[in-house]
Amino acid sequence: MTEPIGLSTAWNGPGFSPDRLLEEHRRLGFRRLEAYAHYTPDALEALAQAAHRQDMEIASLHGPCPVPASGGIGDWLASTSPSERTRSVDAHKATIDAAAKYGAKAVVIHLGNSGVMSRQRALIDVVEREGRLSDGHLRLRDQAWQEREANKGPHLEAAIQSIRALGEHAKETGVRLGLECRDNYQEIPSLDEFADVLGACDGLPVGYWHDAGHGAKLDYLGFFEHEELLRRYGHLLVGMHIHDTRAARDHQAPGQGDTNFAMLARYLREDTIRTLELSRSVAAADITRALDVLEPLGVFGVAEGILVSS
Repeated sequence: MTEPIGLSTAWNGPGFSPDRLLEEHRRLGFRRLEAYAHYTPDALEALAQAAHRQDMEIASLHGPCPVPASGGIGDWLASTSPSERTRSVDAHKATIDAAAKYGAKAVVIHLGNSGVMSRQRALIDVVEREGRLSDGHLRLRDQAWQEREANKGPHLEAAIQSIRALGEHAKETGVRLGLECRDNYQEIPSLDEFADVLGACDGLPVGYWHDAGHGAKLDYLGFFEHEELLRRYGHLLVGMHIHDTRAARDHQAPGQGDTNFAMLARYLREDTIRTLELSRSVAAADITRALDVLEPLGVFGVAEGILVSS
């Protein structure tokens, strides 16, 4: 049976009580959610208790979740600083433990970055000013990519060490780890690097997590074709963050951009975790319309009997 679609708390949490947050989800028809990386241990426990009371399911956690009470955790799994990397690995191990405790099926993981200064904003600006694939765009894209490639080596090695440690920690827990494609070109893994990272995790519960907006943004900026991520790694798909993108603005509700959802639908498997991951600026009415966009495709987990009644 197709997995029902869920809604990430990136849309409306934290800020409200857990019961109020989940009541908003239920009014829109959702009975499953992803807990985003903005919960302390106590807040995540309260969310899990509220979900139990409301007969809702936490299907996935977006690591690190919970965030350490001390805070100060970045995308450090690829850091060349031993102390930063250790703190991040430990925080993600705690996320795996929390997923097992609360019955979540997967953890979404950002592996970090290559350590270079990002030129992403400048790339967006030159595309808006001179046009996509203009001479100025291609020059800046190639320069930015060369800087990334020259610097990535030790960071990629650190990322592989981190994800192998997390994969070993997840063994026997029933929790799968989904390595998310990133939305900035300097981040790890790149299109090609996924093969190295996933290959290093052979035999571990580690797979691929597709983010529809991230793939679309890097396609827009000329780094690769969006669908190529799924062609190469769709057979290892753990989950998908579903949202719409127009130019470089993602995390919009389906129907607000120009994403080809029929293309995405071809790669969804029965056990793929489906999650709407939306900006806080998206209105509830736009989410309702988004479900109407997705339902006719038949595979996004939007159908009578899957959504709960309000």
